[in-house]
Amino acid sequence: MMNKLFEFWNGEVPSFIEDAGKTYIKVRTDQGIVKITMDDVAKYFADEADNISSGIRTLAGIMGDWRPIDELAHMCLEWFKFVNVEGMRRVSRQYGLEPKF
Repeated sequence: MMNKLFEFWNGEVPSFIEDAGKTYIKVRTDQGIVKITMDDVAKYFADEADNISSGIRTLAGIMGDWRPIDELAHMCLEWFKFVNVEGMRRVSRQYGLEPKF
């Protein structure tokens, strides 16, 4: 899967990426290494992404200002679309989302 990581990030994988697979991506945060799954990403977009009343959002237990959390969620979504688009579509539909990818 390392080849896919290098391909996705054009040879320069960000230092906060620890590992990634078809259904997860592990990132290093202030809270330690967190495993973000396709389920976490779909839940984020179903429950939190459109919440404009709060400046705080959560993704896979990572809580913080909405901007970096939203950026991380979008990055993870793009990764899952790159390595497992059908799986991401399936999980998204389980949360009532209609994927347009």
